[in-house]
Amino acid sequence: MRYSVLFVIVLILVSGFIAYFGDLLGRWMGKKRLTILSLRPRHTAYIVTAITGMLISALAVLALVSANVQFKKVLTEGEQILRRNVSLTKINKSLIAKNKSLETRRKELLIQVEQQRKEVDEAREAALKAADAAAKAAQAEAKALKAVEYLKKEISARQQELARLAKERAEAIAEVQLKTKELARLKTELGKLQSAAARATKEAELARVQADEARRQYADAKLRLDKTAADLKQAETKLAEQQKAILEQQEQLKLQQKALIQTGLEKEQYRVLASELLGGDICIRQGDEIARGTISPRQSIFGIRADIYSLLETASEEAIRRGAGIGPNGRAVTVEFRQAISKDYDVRIENESTCVQMAAQAIAQSAFRPEDALVQVICARNSLVGEQVRVKLVLYYNNLVFSKGDKIAETKMDGRLSEGRVLLALINFLQNEVSRAAVSAGIVPVANPDPRATIGSDPGTQVEALMAVVDQIKAKNSKVQVVAYATRDIFAAGPLNMTNMRFSVSKID
Repeated sequence: MRYSVLFVIVLILVSGFIAYFGDLLGRWMGKKRLTILSLRPRHTAYIVTAITGMLISALAVLALVSANVQFKKVLTEGEQILRRNVSLTKINKSLIAKNKSLETRRKELLIQVEQQRKEVDEAREAALKAADAAAKAAQAEAKALKAVEYLKKEISARQQELARLAKERAEAIAEVQLKTKELARLKTELGKLQSAAARATKEAELARVQADEARRQYADAKLRLDKTAADLKQAETKLAEQQKAILEQQEQLKLQQKALIQTGLEKEQYRVLASELLGGDICIRQGDEIARGTISPRQSIFGIRADIYSLLETASEEAIRRGAGIGPNGRAVTVEFRQAISKDYDVRIENESTCVQMAAQAIAQSAFRPEDALVQVICARNSLVGEQVRVKLVLYYNNLVFSKGDKIAETKMDGRLSEGRVLLALINFLQNEVSRAAVSAGIVPVANPDPRATIGSDPGTQVEALMAVVDQIKAKNSKVQVVAYATRDIFAAGPLNMTNMRFSVSKID
C-alpha cells in the first residue's frame, strides 16, 4: 500500500512537471521557427514536446526502479503477485477450516485417552489387590509347611544328639586318661622351652661381657661399638620374645588343665543342657550369623583388635535385640575358640582376649593381599533367651566377585501372565538362579534362616524396584528374556539385592 501511494504521488508530480516543461519547450521552438523533416514549425514543436514528455516519464520510472527494489518488483510482478495473493487467501481459508476440525478431533481424543487411563488405573489397582492376597496366602502356606518340616528335623536331631551324648559319656573316662598323658607331654615340652630360655639368657649375658670387652679394647672405634650394642639389643629382644612365648604356653597349659578338669563334668551336663534346650525358648540357633564386617589387615595389630571388638559390640546389640542377656564381659556375646591338640580331641579356649588376639594375628598375616578380611560372627551353639551367646569368628577374604556391568544370571518368563504370577516368577528367579550364581561366584551368604536379614535397611525401595521390573515384563506382553546385571562392584561381603542389580528385559521372537 505504501508503494502504491508513492507511485501515484510521483506520477502526479511528474505529470505536472511534464506539462509545464512541454509548454515552455513548445513556446521556445515556436519562436525559433525550427523545422524537422520539412514539417511546419508548429508541427515540429508538437513532435519535440511529445518526445520530451515521453523521455521525462521514462527517466522518472527508471529512477524509481533504480532507487527502490520493491517498486521494481511491483512493476514487473504485480499481476503475478495479485494472482498468488488470491490463491493463498483461498488456501488460508481451507487451512483455518481444517485446523478447527483437527482441534475438535484433538479434544475428543484427549477425552477418550483420559477415560482409558482411568480404566487402566482401576484395572491395575484391582490386579494388585488380587496379587497381594494371593502372595500373602502363598507365604502363609509356605511358612506353615516350613515350620512343620523344621520341627520334625529338630526333633530327629535332638534324639540323635541325646544318643550321641550317652555314648560320649561312656567314653569320657578313657578320654580324660588320654588328656592326662598329653598334659605330661606338654609339661616335658615346657621344660625344654625353659631350658632353651636359660640358654638364651646365658647367651645374652655372654654378649654383654663381649660388648664390655670390646668397649674397653676399641674405645676409638665408635662404629663397631654401635654395632655391638645393636647386636646386644637384638639378643635382648629375642630373649623377651622367648619369655613371652613361655608365658603364653603356661597360660595355654592352665587352660588345658582347666579343660581336663571340666571335661568329665561337661559330658554329664550335656544331658541336662539338652533337656533345657528342649524345654526352653531358643533365641539364637547354632550356625546363625549375628553380624559381619570388613577389617583392613594393613594396620597395626592394635587397630585390628579394636575393629574386632567394635564388631563384637555390633553383634552384642543384635543379640540383645533377639533376646540374649548380657554376660560378665559387659556384652551379650563372648568369643570362644576350639584348637585341635591331636586327631583324637581338641581344647576349647574361652579366654576372649586370647581368642581376639589369635584372630587379629590371622588377619594381620594377610597384609600382603590387596583386599580386606571379611569377619563373620557365628553362634557357636544354641542359646536360650536371657543367656549370653557363645560365638566364633569366621574369616574370609573380601574378594571382588562381580564387577560393574557383569552378568549375574538369566531366565525366561511369560509377560502375558497376570501381574501376580509374573511377580512370583521374578521372586523365584532371585531366590534360585541369582542366589546360586552369587554363591558359586564367591559371595558369602548370610547364615540365617530369616530372609529379612538380606533385604537391607530400605525394603520399600527394593519392593518398588521389583515392581518396576514386573511392569517392564508385562509391557512386552509376550515371552521375554530377563537378565540380571551388577550396577556396581560387588565383593564377597555382599549384600546382593535390588539396590546393586539392574534387569534387562527383551522380547523373545
